[in-house]
Amino acid sequence: MVGTKLRTYRRRSVTRTSWFHVCEETTWWECIVLHSQRLKWWHDSCDLFFQNYDISLKKIFNKNLWIIAFWWYIFPRWEMTIKCKIRYEYKGQVVNEITMDEKKLEPNNRNSVWFHKEIEIIDDDLNISEVRAKLAIKSDKPIDADFISFDLDAIGYEEYNSLERYEMFNQKINMQIPHIYYLNTQFPIEKYLVNHIEFEEWQLVVLKSCNRCWRYLPINIKNEPFTLAFSLHCKKKAPCKHSKFGSYVIQNEVDFEELSKFWINVNIRENKVISYCWHQLECKPCKKFFVNAPLNPQRNAQQFKEDWLRRRAIEVLVDDLLEKNLVHFEFKDKTNQEFTEYIRNKFWGKCFKCKKSIWINEMNLDHTMPLAYLYRLDETATCLCAEDNSRKSDHFPVDFYTEDELKELSKITWLSLDVLHSKWVNQEVLKLLKENVVWFYDEFLMDKDYQKIRDWILTADKINDSLKRVIWDNSLIEEYIKIKWKYPESVTKN
Repeated sequence: MVGTKLRTYRRRSVTRTSWFHVCEETTWWECIVLHSQRLKWWHDSCDLFFQNYDISLKKIFNKNLWIIAFWWYIFPRWEMTIKCKIRYEYKGQVVNEITMDEKKLEPNNRNSVWFHKEIEIIDDDLNISEVRAKLAIKSDKPIDADFISFDLDAIGYEEYNSLERYEMFNQKINMQIPHIYYLNTQFPIEKYLVNHIEFEEWQLVVLKSCNRCWRYLPINIKNEPFTLAFSLHCKKKAPCKHSKFGSYVIQNEVDFEELSKFWINVNIRENKVISYCWHQLECKPCKKFFVNAPLNPQRNAQQFKEDWLRRRAIEVLVDDLLEKNLVHFEFKDKTNQEFTEYIRNKFWGKCFKCKKSIWINEMNLDHTMPLAYLYRLDETATCLCAEDNSRKSDHFPVDFYTEDELKELSKITWLSLDVLHSKWVNQEVLKLLKENVVWFYDEFLMDKDYQKIRDWILTADKINDSLKRVIWDNSLIEEYIKIKWKYPESVTKN
């Protein structure tokens, strides 16, 4: 059988390179360590005012268009709301004033805050006198929050040079903002601050280099599953074994005594910050739009089908082990209601995470407890929008939601807080799988769809390896061998 001698999956040659260059300034193994800036204000509201007098405008996307962008990360100690207003002057007159809707911030978590406005250029005179911004922060308690990666400027990324890039910029933009602005990530908040408010140095934060663009962007080194500017590489099989890639050399001068004092749970070795999960080489927008995008057209239909087949196989496997039908049919037979409508109504027609109203054809059914860890889609499902469902992916609820959100989710789904806080494979299904291990290898994985080889990969191998990643061992194979005294024929021996 072709490919059966491979000990691991053969990496597709198409994923090795793209036709875009990699920058020469940074690779992926550098980082800088900076202090966030803490705002401690003894009132329940605070207005910050900013001005940028030095706006460098460029026409972008091959259109008479420029974009003002305002972005930063904020870490509030408790629940707060923010509201932003921007205005700009053109030829000495205030032309426009743009207001951002009020946004609720998650406490004790880094919130990316962003705001941009597209403005059509009337003529070729790009002389913008200044841009002003007002940031209003409110809370039920005195303001206590810290900031990193602040900038207020016009977008002028050199590769935003065509209408194709404009379509890219607007594609699932909420998932890529604010990094898709390609603005500066290292400015202090005082760079454009007008009113005299003092900030103090606070938490130590890591900004990792992107091997494609010139930037250093923040990573959540103390809580890596809550990703910021980079996606993770070894989330399921952490700690990452790719030691060559998972350590970031500190490029700026730091006080290592201070590092050890503030970063008790962070691994510092010599002059390197050691990542637990390791992050992707490219930042999120570079990875999506400048690496994956040019490669995807080169993939064939079978390659696109691989991940869908594997996910669908796990879904069928769980239902078979529990002797259940697909939840949509099961629910319809039992209640004479549509399952999707039922879940949407439970969540009042809104995405549970962002609270945005969504139509039935826009909603995504999330398993709540992840399918990858053998949890079935059932009446405990969560209503999410496409963006938040993609961000949640196969995270456990405790790794995606705040504590207040978990309490609310528990009330809606009837899952206990103990379950929502857990991070274990579904023990009931795992027990059934081990009890039926011969059936799994001799019947389930012998299905003709799973015995097909697609680009040197046996589909059954991918399904089996998905299970090994969450079970953390090779116990299924071992159980099979104990019973049958041979290696299963449905998967590749390694």
